[in-house]
Amino acid sequence: MRNLLLILLLIPLLSSSQEIQQVEVVKSEKQIEKLTELVGENELKIDFLDFLLFPALTVGYEKSRNSSTAYGATMFINLASDGDIGNDWNDKFAITPYYRFYFLESQDYGGYGIFAELFGKFTSGKNEYYNNSSPNKVSDSYFDIAPGLAVGRKWINRKGFTFELMFGVGRNLFYSEDDSNRSAGTIRAGVSIGKRF
Repeated sequence: MRNLLLILLLIPLLSSSQEIQQVEVVKSEKQIEKLTELVGENELKIDFLDFLLFPALTVGYEKSRNSSTAYGATMFINLASDGDIGNDWNDKFAITPYYRFYFLESQDYGGYGIFAELFGKFTSGKNEYYNNSSPNKVSDSYFDIAPGLAVGRKWINRKGFTFELMFGVGRNLFYSEDDSNRSAGTIRAGVSIGKRF
């Protein structure tokens, strides 16, 4: 009886003295780089915002340098005919190289999460407008460079498909007060779908 009583007293003591340990997996830089290699470091993407709102095509390429930085470029082509060019939207062609810094979730696959981007936009286009001194439409071609800053968010799945939202602003360096039909600033916005390889 005494042994039974002793056993009954020891069982609760033994069970309460055992601590449940939680194991947390910490990813090392080597593991992060291995995951990045699984989905790839290169990405091709198409901006569907330009495609849906305008007759335009924007394609991009991005290369992940490491788990938190990347660089790339986008190319914009206006598919509208010359007669469809408006006063508000007259860029015919633009190349925008950029450098990105990824934050928060970049440690999982690398090159995704919230990002800040420095860009330089090289644009050529044509302004068409009516001048007060002439009843005919006046046409001016232009070239401009716009440095700027953008922020956005990128998601990636395990198969390497990406979805990206982005918005930014830049300043046209060759803008002058005489360019009444052009803006001093430029907007960089996009909704892109891409694939890592």
